[in-house]
Amino acid sequence: MADLRRAPGLSAEDVSAAVRIHADRVHDFVRRLGCSPAAAVEVVETSALDLVDAVATAPGTVTDVVGWWFGRARALGRRVSGATQELPLGGGVLSADQDQAVLAEALEVLPERERVALLLRDSYALSAPAVGVALGTDAEAGMETVGRARLAFLDAVGDEDVLPTAGHALQLGVLARLGEGGAVAAADATARRHAQACAMCRSVWDGQARAHSMLAGLTVVALPEALRDGVLGRVDAQARAYLPSSAELLVGEDEELLDEAPSRWRVPFYALIGLVAAAIVGTVIGLLLSRGSSGGTSSAPPVDPGVLPKVTAAPLLSQSPVPTTFPTLSGNPSPTVFFVTPSPSPGASGPVTPSRSGVPEPATEPLTLTADPTTGPNGGAVTIQGTGWLPRGTVTIDYLDPLGRQTGSHATATVDARGRFTTTLSAQDPSNLPGRHTIRATDGTQTASATYDAQG
Repeated sequence: MADLRRAPGLSAEDVSAAVRIHADRVHDFVRRLGCSPAAAVEVVETSALDLVDAVATAPGTVTDVVGWWFGRARALGRRVSGATQELPLGGGVLSADQDQAVLAEALEVLPERERVALLLRDSYALSAPAVGVALGTDAEAGMETVGRARLAFLDAVGDEDVLPTAGHALQLGVLARLGEGGAVAAADATARRHAQACAMCRSVWDGQARAHSMLAGLTVVALPEALRDGVLGRVDAQARAYLPSSAELLVGEDEELLDEAPSRWRVPFYALIGLVAAAIVGTVIGLLLSRGSSGGTSSAPPVDPGVLPKVTAAPLLSQSPVPTTFPTLSGNPSPTVFFVTPSPSPGASGPVTPSRSGVPEPATEPLTLTADPTTGPNGGAVTIQGTGWLPRGTVTIDYLDPLGRQTGSHATATVDARGRFTTTLSAQDPSNLPGRHTIRATDGTQTASATYDAQG
């Protein structure tokens, strides 16, 4: 493992805990995808070590730890599973329980993607974002897959209570969430009211609840006890070797806060010094002028003691901007000091041009990197656009696999005078790994990234 970097917010204890909690579920998962007992144990350990590697080397690719792990186990399980992809019901695995055998057989007749969605959401109770990551998509699309899979599952077990919905628009993702019970999100409230008044949607809603209830009771085929401690011990040792501990992360956060604290008060402190210095200089100049005028001959009229004399402002000693307002120390921790600056000369707001030193002026737009499309097949053409880059510079773009490794696919682009560029990248991964790939761009001084979900 090379080029290790600290994963923000993820410690060795965090990753080890996730592996310990979900190890049996991942084992059951790959067994139900057709892996033999020996192959399933190997996939559990290898995918968990891959998770540690990804968190250490490319933390930005691990948007959900549990979802990433299941997605990696799914990819590895496909490679070593049997040709039939059937869960062996004999040998005491599930055959002792007839109800469990019926559920397992119903799952086996479903397409692999729908089987995966049901296991993750209903049997293992993964969150919607985790399901989306494991399926190589987002949370909403993942829940739509869950809703569609539940209807197919009900058909496989002989449940005929769902009304035919041909030609009727369904919000399957919303109905899938409603079927799980619990509080209703504000975004789902309108669909819920419609489903309560629509017989077809209500029957689908009830069907979602029945399928969810049946699959929630599916028995999990756990890791063999003789092998479990060894697998978890090796993963924990790898995590502690390559990831920071919780204590190290807390110390690092405290140090950052301490480093940043003094800078909050530098601006108002320096502004206060400037005001005091300006007042002292003004006073001294006033005294000198008053002494000079009193020592010479003056034809000025006598001053009436009852009238305040008119005071003429002393000339400025420099053209440095002077604060017009001084921020209070309470309120915003990063107060802003407003300065009086000379008006810009006509034509100053034109296009970006090189400065007198020959170095391009920095871009005025925010730094962005976008990919279009954001999902598609392996080897698809992706249009990459960026703003906010160094004008007239060169940007290098690399295509990384879900583990943050180089795929060999890259492109370069020349930035225009406004800090923008457009180019095309081939999303070609020789390993053909499904899931979220990273598109990383850099011009040598700044870096940005976008994602491309390669469909398996």
